[in-house]
Amino acid sequence: MSHHTTSSKIKFYFDFLSPYSYLAWTWVRESDLNIEAVPVVLAQVIHHYETKGPAEIEPKRNYLWKHCLRSAKSRNIPFVMPAKLPFNSSLALRMAIAAKGDFKVIDALFRTAWEKGLDLGDPEIILNLPECSSLDEVASSKECRRELKQNVAQAIENKVFGTPTFLVGEELFWGDDSKRDLFNFLRGEDLLDQKQFKHFTESFGRE
Repeated sequence: MSHHTTSSKIKFYFDFLSPYSYLAWTWVRESDLNIEAVPVVLAQVIHHYETKGPAEIEPKRNYLWKHCLRSAKSRNIPFVMPAKLPFNSSLALRMAIAAKGDFKVIDALFRTAWEKGLDLGDPEIILNLPECSSLDEVASSKECRRELKQNVAQAIENKVFGTPTFLVGEELFWGDDSKRDLFNFLRGEDLLDQKQFKHFTESFGRE
């Protein structure tokens, strides 16, 4: 197994549409981790696995809203309902790509939806952001659209199934609440027993 440290490169797969991506972002932006922000279209990732997103199952959706609200409240994080949900996050994702992962741009976009409660699917709202006003031409280019598709393909290849996902080498950590496990892994203090994990994966479905 490769040795990783807190300076290891970490791919952060996210979609602005995902409330958990926003909650994770609030600690990612404050950390000193070596983060590579990778915007992806969550719906396309979910569709690849031929499953329903959490928002498509009403009891699960309602539970997740409770969980998000409790989590945000306990951490004093602003968390409001965007004006429209779901919204089309494609332009916002391409803005993040056009900005080459600039944290200031990503932060402004997340805050617009989940702190200010605006419709991040509205191009006018995005283009009125000072951080994004000069990025429209690049974000609308064929190259930028192609890169977003490549990000989704790369995510699926790396076995990403939801957002937010943190990828360190070949190890995935999914969800805002995976922070503790991620940091333990980076410190060489992973609590996962690999022998037990292998037993579970090989035994599942066995008759």
